[in-house]
Amino acid sequence: MPTESMDSDRSASATGKSTQRDMEQQETASPVQMDSDHKPANLAAWESISGFWDETLGEGNDMFLQLLLPAVEELASVRPGQKVLDIGTGNGIVARRLAREGVEVLATDYSAAQIENARRRTEKTNKSINFELLDLTDLAALDDFAKQHTEEFDVITASMLLKELSDIKPLAEFLPKILKPTGRVVMANLHPCFHKPGAHRVMEVVENAETGVQEYQTSIKVSKYLNVGLVQSQALRGQPEPLVWFHRPIHELLNPFFEAGLCLNKVLEPSFQDGEDKSQIQSYHNFPQIPMQFIFRLCRC
Repeated sequence: MPTESMDSDRSASATGKSTQRDMEQQETASPVQMDSDHKPANLAAWESISGFWDETLGEGNDMFLQLLLPAVEELASVRPGQKVLDIGTGNGIVARRLAREGVEVLATDYSAAQIENARRRTEKTNKSINFELLDLTDLAALDDFAKQHTEEFDVITASMLLKELSDIKPLAEFLPKILKPTGRVVMANLHPCFHKPGAHRVMEVVENAETGVQEYQTSIKVSKYLNVGLVQSQALRGQPEPLVWFHRPIHELLNPFFEAGLCLNKVLEPSFQDGEDKSQIQSYHNFPQIPMQFIFRLCRC
């Protein structure tokens, strides 16, 4: 599951779940030198680190529970009996969340180890979810899947996926083939404007002119946005192997879907609104004006 890093720094000791402090992203400032086909490296990394990710992330950290999952649920607007496809499912967090609404869920990933994690976690619940291997970079596999599931799904979801794809055009062209005419696609991503690798958090100590008391002020510094290139990311702190990710500005993120006949229907940009975290000044809980997520819904034009 191409999940991306967060830095909320809320303690997870009571729940055993990862928080953004555990998921602090460490990306290189310069492009990565590697073959154009990054898939073998990333797939090998996921097979290696899947157990670490599953244990650390569990059923979701604060970014998932407070920002991503509520927004995905709102935009998906699933109803009992509908068919849902969750691509890049990872250990199945989003799939299990949507299955609570009485929908029929098929969840896919290209990592066999991640699919096994998802199956194991799902078996502990009373949810019925089907899991299947699907490589979104394999055009033949996409064609076969589309033939088996032509215009089948009411809702298609993808969370923290797009940054791991070197080319999103095949995915964009694939989605209309399997989406019902009245269906919708929901994509959740870290916000490309306000998150690494091009944006960095700034913490300043300033003196209040009225009280004379020193205070913290937080802001985002954007040093690059349009042309960032490949980056290596240790998305979870302590992650044994890095992943290769592709930053895209918003026009590069959306245009392939528009060109494939999908239209933008709604956008959400959630941020933490639960108060500051004084224990960790770098926490995104201290940046309530800065959205962590860029989550959008697409439908047929």
